[in-house]
Amino acid sequence: MTKKTPAAAGAAPAALPAGYAGIHGGIVEVLDAARRATARSVNALMTASYWEIGRRIVEAEQQGKRRAGYGEQLIERLSADLTAQFGRGFSRPNLQQMRSFFLTWPIRQTVSSCRFPIGCSPEVKQDGGSLATSTSAIPG
Repeated sequence: MTKKTPAAAGAAPAALPAGYAGIHGGIVEVLDAARRATARSVNALMTASYWEIGRRIVEAEQQGKRRAGYGEQLIERLSADLTAQFGRGFSRPNLQQMRSFFLTWPIRQTVSSCRFPIGCSPEVKQDGGSLATSTSAIPG
């Protein structure tokens, strides 16, 4: 999609008001910063969600005492159901990677994610089965 400029729309370019460049530049900075912050927040939440999915898969497998084939059956069924409900991103290999992610990184809280490492609360908590975030540990 192309943006129409006044010249492209058939009108002569209007003179810019005094101070326009400063106002425009400031607004662009605000929007760029907001978009970067949004992307970081979404990435953090998706990472936490994938870790949590991996944890739930591992716990379900352990309740099944890791019977032969149980883990694969679970992942196959989850893949089919989650893909039907949410679309791409829940293939069998992706769910296996989420499981591996949890097994590789079993500790949720790291010192680097705390503003004050001593007494820092977890950034992501489980609350009755739902994922909730705590911004107290996110640097401002």
